[in-house]
Amino acid sequence: MMNVFLDTNILLEIILARKEQSDCQQILQAGINEEINIFASYLTFANMAYILQRNKIPRTQLYQIMRMMESHVIVLPMDSNQLRIALCQEVKDFEDMLQYQSAIAGQCDCIVTINTDDFAEFSRLPIYSPKELLYLLDKD
Repeated sequence: MMNVFLDTNILLEIILARKEQSDCQQILQAGINEEINIFASYLTFANMAYILQRNKIPRTQLYQIMRMMESHVIVLPMDSNQLRIALCQEVKDFEDMLQYQSAIAGQCDCIVTINTDDFAEFSRLPIYSPKELLYLLDKD
């Protein structure tokens, strides 16, 4: 079974009903249906909380959303080793490097993100848009 790491923006597409909400929901549903394993990092939840608060989501609703998302993904730990590796890389987007290190440590097969170029600078894992991953899943 494929281990799929979701970048924060995939979950935010669903929560905030953005442009690619439908594709992102299909990916989450594939995880719920145990067709794939869905992973995210602790950092994803911190980022989501920050963005949802900026979008004026009430606290009670924010925690409901976070609990619901947490129940559908495997949350990967982050540790000082991942931080040290990320600090040595000096890439354009430090947060993306932390996410990548979490995906590597969690033995994920790929990363799914809205902004595929964000990881292109350094990723050795395949980086897919939601549509690309759904296409791959339909082929299998």
